[in-house]
Amino acid sequence: MPAVVILAHTPVSAAPLLPTGPWHLYYLPSSCAAERPFGDHILGFERAPLGDTTRLIIIGPGRSTESRQLDSLIELSDGGAPIKSSSIVYGTSKKDRRGITTIVASGDAQRVSESKWLRLSTLGTEPASKRSTPSRKPIFSAEFNVGSTVALAKELTKCMDDLRRHWGMVDGELPKPAQPATVHLRGVFRSSDYPRDAMNADQAGSTKFLLMIDESGAVIDCLVSETSKVASLDAMGCQVMRARVRAKPALDSAGKPVKSIYVQTVNWQLSW
Repeated sequence: MPAVVILAHTPVSAAPLLPTGPWHLYYLPSSCAAERPFGDHILGFERAPLGDTTRLIIIGPGRSTESRQLDSLIELSDGGAPIKSSSIVYGTSKKDRRGITTIVASGDAQRVSESKWLRLSTLGTEPASKRSTPSRKPIFSAEFNVGSTVALAKELTKCMDDLRRHWGMVDGELPKPAQPATVHLRGVFRSSDYPRDAMNADQAGSTKFLLMIDESGAVIDCLVSETSKVASLDAMGCQVMRARVRAKPALDSAGKPVKSIYVQTVNWQLSW
């Protein structure tokens, strides 16, 4: 995993951050992504071709060590209930820059994409001193004045339509090759893969992943279609499958290898 940012000394933002540049849309091989600068922060969204999840990404100042999971709260301009989730905080390739990634589950993704104002706060446990006990409190908060996303939503819809056609989907349904891809999962996951943060918090869950497999059988990407709502479980599942899964490509009616999407559910359980 990438290195994590230590947020204990990150100041809570006092005022909404205003955009300092336009939205940039990225047509990626397996997803559609958009990002916009807000001063020294970047706010980004990433959508996969299946499922209703949206990956919310914030890049900003921060020191980094190892990767860490934090509880998070997303407040939106629609006045609805805040979204409770969890985030992965990590270092980036640039010095003194950190990222926060949160996968927003189905049902809330639309709210996030349409919101004109957004605040993400993370909660963490400060270490206890000799005279105190550990305490949980907000250790990072960033507020974004997003503005209208109508034009962005139209462009993302076009991108998603192109992406689904690229992967052979019809009306949002997975392609049906003559012979589906064969994915070898035996021995892929190990007990040592269980994320430490989730284990310490006694967290379990089920994640549905999309494996994007090309004509050679290579897994070119792994995306979360349905989140476990535990960020470290989602992230570790994709990390393991990108690194270890081997596949035989799908074949069309003529026996020619074709790209395909393989759906895999991973159940994370603790056994004490």
